[in-house]
Amino acid sequence: FLTICLMIPLGKVMIMWGLKSAYEGLGQSSISSTVRQKSSEELKLEENVLERGNHRFTWTTEEIINLQIKDPAAGQNGASLDQVLEKHGKASSFFYTESNGNIELNYTSEITQGRHSSLRLTFEKDGAGYHLIAKRANILDEAYPTLPLEHSPHLWTKDEIAGLQVRDESTGHTGMSYEEIVQLFGLPRESEVFISRLDAADSQRIGLELKYLTSDEVYDNEWVHLTLHRQEDGVFRLTTVTSHIDR
Repeated sequence: FLTICLMIPLGKVMIMWGLKSAYEGLGQSSISSTVRQKSSEELKLEENVLERGNHRFTWTTEEIINLQIKDPAAGQNGASLDQVLEKHGKASSFFYTESNGNIELNYTSEITQGRHSSLRLTFEKDGAGYHLIAKRANILDEAYPTLPLEHSPHLWTKDEIAGLQVRDESTGHTGMSYEEIVQLFGLPRESEVFISRLDAADSQRIGLELKYLTSDEVYDNEWVHLTLHRQEDGVFRLTTVTSHIDR
C-alpha cells in the first residue's frame, strides 16, 4: 500500500515533465521555423546602405521633390541607389523584399518637440543596380515654421472658418495662399510638408498641412486643420478645411 501511494505522485510528476518537454520542443521548433536566414546579397546590401551609428537627415524639401523615379514611358531611369547613398549617406533603416529583390530605405531626422521628418524610398532591382520606383516623405520644413509653445494661438471662430476661400476649379476659386493664411491667423501649432509618388503611373503630390490648436479656458478641444497643395507656380493654396470650433 505504501509503495502504491508513492508511485502515483511520481507518475504525475513524470507525466507533467513529459508534457512540459513536449511543449518546449514545439516552441523551439516554431521559433526556428520562423527565423528567416538572410541571403548573402541581403547581408551585403545591409552593410552598404544601413547606418548603424548616428545618422544625419540631410534632405531638403526641394531635393525630395526633384528626386526622379523610374518611368520608362517618360524616358526616366530613376535615381540610382549609388547616387542617393553618395549624396545623403546611409539610411536609418532598411527592408529587403526576398520575392523580387526590391529594397526600401528609410531616412529619419532627430525628434523635435515630439515630431520628426521622414523619407521612405523604394528601389527596384535593375540588372546589377537599383533604381528608385517610389517615394514618400513628411518634412518639418523651416520655411513653414510653427508657433512657439510660449505664444498664444489665434482663437478661431465659426465665421472665420466659413470665410476661408478653398480652391475650386469648377468655380474658378484659386484658394487662399499659405502667406495669406498666416497673415490673417498667425502661425500654426504644427506644420508639415508631405510629398508622394508611389509609382510611375501616379502623379506627384506635394502638400502642406497646418494644424491650429485653439482651446482656451472656455472652449476645450478646439482645432482647425488646413491642407494646402502646391500649384504649378509653386504657391501652396488651400484645398481642404476640417475643424472643431464652437466659438
